[in-house]
Amino acid sequence: MRTMWSSLLLFAASLIVVTPLLNAQAVHTADRTTRIQVGGGVTYLNPDYGPSGVIGFAAWGDYDFSKYIGVEIASHLGEIITPGDITQNSYFVGPRLFYRRHKLTAYGKAMIGRATITNTQFNLSSSYNIYVYGGGIEYKLFRKINLRAVDFEMQSWPDFLPRSLSPLAITVGASYIIH
Repeated sequence: MRTMWSSLLLFAASLIVVTPLLNAQAVHTADRTTRIQVGGGVTYLNPDYGPSGVIGFAAWGDYDFSKYIGVEIASHLGEIITPGDITQNSYFVGPRLFYRRHKLTAYGKAMIGRATITNTQFNLSSSYNIYVYGGGIEYKLFRKINLRAVDFEMQSWPDFLPRSLSPLAITVGASYIIH
């Protein structure tokens, strides 16, 4: 009888010690702060050079490492429809700030990168360092699929001569959430 009371007392003491640790663990595992997504879409570029816009592809990858801060790497390949024989390809990376509310995510970004503008008629090409500022809205369509409803970017090409260029890009697409 004495061993039964000792065992019961040891079990109760164990519960008192272990229960706060289990509760603390549950709070941390329920809060996911990181997310990785990759996506692609169609982009319309106004190259600020030549008579008309360019249509092409866009690809991006986002790594959100905290509740409101992440990093984006992106590329625009403006080579599909080029009425003025001007193509524009750009590659950039930088921080993004975002806010999620229910199924919507609003974000802003500031990036740096490299871009190339090509006149396909004369086979002339030049590359420049660029700065990109923009933002957009994503809608969570399914558990693992985000719809990038609109992504607007304003690029700055300060070294383009005889004047700097300020191309605009508008992108729509979808992304797959990996984690």
